Amino acid sequence: MNIVRRSAAPSRLVGVALFVGAAWLAACGKGTPGPAAAPPDLVEVRRARVFLTSRAGDSMRETGAVSLVAPSAESAPATTAINVFPNRERQVFLGVGGSLTQASAAALSKLSEEKRAEVLAAYFGPDGAGYALSRTHVGSSDFSEYSYSYAPDADPSLAGFSIDEDRQNGLLQLITDAQAVPGASFQIVASPWTAPPWMKDNGQYYEPGRGGRLLAEHYDTFARYFVAYLQAYQEAGVDIWALTPVNEPMGNGGNWESMEMSPTEQRDFIRVLGPRLKEAELEKPILIFDQNRAEMPAYTQVIFGDEVASPFAYGTAVHWYNSTFRVYEDVLDAQHELYPDKVIIHTEGTIDSVSAEASCNQQCLMPPCGCEELYAWWQDDAWYWEKEATDWGWDWAPNREVDHPKYAPAFRYARDLVVGMGHWLAGWIDWNIVLDKRGGPNHVNNFCLAPVMVDGETDSVYYTPLFYIVKQISRHSRPGGVVLETSVEGSLGLQTSAIRNPDGTIALHVFNEGDADVAYLVRIGEQEATVTSPAGSLQTLLIEPEPTG
Repeated sequence: MNIVRRSAAPSRLVGVALFVGAAWLAACGKGTPGPAAAPPDLVEVRRARVFLTSRAGDSMRETGAVSLVAPSAESAPATTAINVFPNRERQVFLGVGGSLTQASAAALSKLSEEKRAEVLAAYFGPDGAGYALSRTHVGSSDFSEYSYSYAPDADPSLAGFSIDEDRQNGLLQLITDAQAVPGASFQIVASPWTAPPWMKDNGQYYEPGRGGRLLAEHYDTFARYFVAYLQAYQEAGVDIWALTPVNEPMGNGGNWESMEMSPTEQRDFIRVLGPRLKEAELEKPILIFDQNRAEMPAYTQVIFGDEVASPFAYGTAVHWYNSTFRVYEDVLDAQHELYPDKVIIHTEGTIDSVSAEASCNQQCLMPPCGCEELYAWWQDDAWYWEKEATDWGWDWAPNREVDHPKYAPAFRYARDLVVGMGHWLAGWIDWNIVLDKRGGPNHVNNFCLAPVMVDGETDSVYYTPLFYIVKQISRHSRPGGVVLETSVEGSLGLQTSAIRNPDGTIALHVFNEGDADVAYLVRIGEQEATVTSPAGSLQTLLIEPEPTG
């Protein structure tokens, strides 16, 4: 807290004034000994640090500190205003994170020990992104180098259950190394892509067109498989925080490991899984569904409406693949309205493919493609801010202009984080933390982007703009904080969210995807400040705690 002199013609100070000297003086009482009173032309101010990641090249750059002062009669009117309501509290926030996959383990294993440690500290260290959440796969996923399970033999007793595959392929080591980063503290969600093939009706990890379904006779077997997994990981030093019954229960077209599970099937399985976890004293939060937001209601209605399954269900896990652009605020709001005691956590999202234009006009991500430098984009900051960088869904999805417009990867991350937080997402988990410059490894050639891309041949690490966007939100939106209601007046070009952190700071996130700077007035109660949001940017105002004395 600082004291500044108000000039006769005040400049447009950026900030929010919280305590005026005269009001403070009145609170002291007449004749009461105490600190010297501030003269009438002095006002206490609250400071805010400003951070910026932008298309212009800023990478979570601290642009300075601003003063937050009370409005005056001379204040100029604003055409755009952002309101933050400190007394309108919404969800408790669990944090931001990224997934620890076998593909990430393989990509990092190609780096020197020094570079590998640097990347893990950048994600999980308190001076880095300070990730508070993570996710990992139970058995293989598409972002594994091969298909595997922990019980390959058809033995319902699970006598041969072993997580040795994860020891040998580096996944377990990656998780324990991340936990060992000084100051790291994060919770892990674990999701199977499929049950072992012998528990399914098709006897395969996946097949063209379908993933197969869990046989009813193996509901209990698969529940005990979860228990064995949790116990084995616990013995290895990893305490899994939460579970999802299966990744993407509506399927993925049989393109990689999957297992379809209808709402009623998932309800029935949770009726078995919940008691098994309780019996083993492993009562982990269960997040239902684990697929795209638009289809969430079909699962919540059946499972949350069931008196047996619902008590075991902590909330819903959702993904973003319905659209390259939409956040589905209406669906998130409606689900919270119906089930306010159930959290919603975003558990997966990634940039699924790079466009033909970005890859030298070749519909190809694997050489040879007749392209002299196929992967030139991977270290190009500007590319991540261009709409032509990704066209997943553009060439095939229905209603593509609405749901799958070509949209810049950096914008997609910023929009989903900022808007999602403002519409009841209690946590946000990215997909792979690291991939190689090709977008893998991936055993079915489903190459994607990660916020950190690496090249083992040259021991190179590239922190993409996506990394700085997620880092900026994560560092300033801490677990245990409470999201606050915000509103925007006068401009449809700004997206906002705000959170009061456990240390009392308030982080206001402002996303401007437009091509012009936007000046706005930020208001908190009776206090206000003038700020400018640069074009194509994510801006965060970290406002110091309100004084308590």
